[in-house]
Amino acid sequence: MDRGQGAEPLVTVVTGAGQGIGRAVALKLAAHGAHVVLVGRTRGKLEAVAAEVIAAGGSATVVEADVTQADQVQRVMDAVGAVAPHLDALVNCVGEAFIATLDDTTEADFDRLLTANLKTAYLTSRAALPLLRQSANASIVNVVSKVALASHGTVTAYTAAKAGLLGFTHSLSDELKPEEIRAVAICPGAVDTPMRWAATPDYERHMVIDPVQVADLAWYVITLPRGATTGDLVVTSMYYD
Repeated sequence: MDRGQGAEPLVTVVTGAGQGIGRAVALKLAAHGAHVVLVGRTRGKLEAVAAEVIAAGGSATVVEADVTQADQVQRVMDAVGAVAPHLDALVNCVGEAFIATLDDTTEADFDRLLTANLKTAYLTSRAALPLLRQSANASIVNVVSKVALASHGTVTAYTAAKAGLLGFTHSLSDELKPEEIRAVAICPGAVDTPMRWAATPDYERHMVIDPVQVADLAWYVITLPRGATTGDLVVTSMYYD
């Protein structure tokens, strides 16, 4: 669903927008004329994506921010407020992978994974709510992982964080239902991203999907009619367990 000629563009926030799934989501939104607030920790990467967003027909605001920090998350929302009095979609793509046995997972590792993959969504969602409530059709889309639905060894901390994010999304969806704000989890399998190859450089190529496929699902969720939602969305290679 594209907005008609002369309609105001969607105003969106994408975290983890400098690469991987976040970049793909930003470009998908841009292709439909959205204004994308690009959020990440590396300005150079964000500015490169901003150039792509503009070339794709959208517009962009770059906010260099660490969304594990509440004060920096508020700076993101202040940047949204400078663009429009509302926010149509928050897409949380930020996260961190970690592969290790439980024996080799330190308390610091566990805390870091919970913060990167779960606390970030709590902070951004909570801060975004006042602006989302001003939208005619608001969405929160959390990129989770298929590991939240399945069992794999050596990723206990990552799985705990992503399972927590899935539960958070489910509860938030129910909580916001009376306000007709949808919250939806996308649970991809292995995706062709820098995070994937950094974690598992020898991973089989046929086991991964293109991040564009995740972005397509995010766009689908965002453009559902007000009052409509969907359950968890899983997308994965046929060869991924």
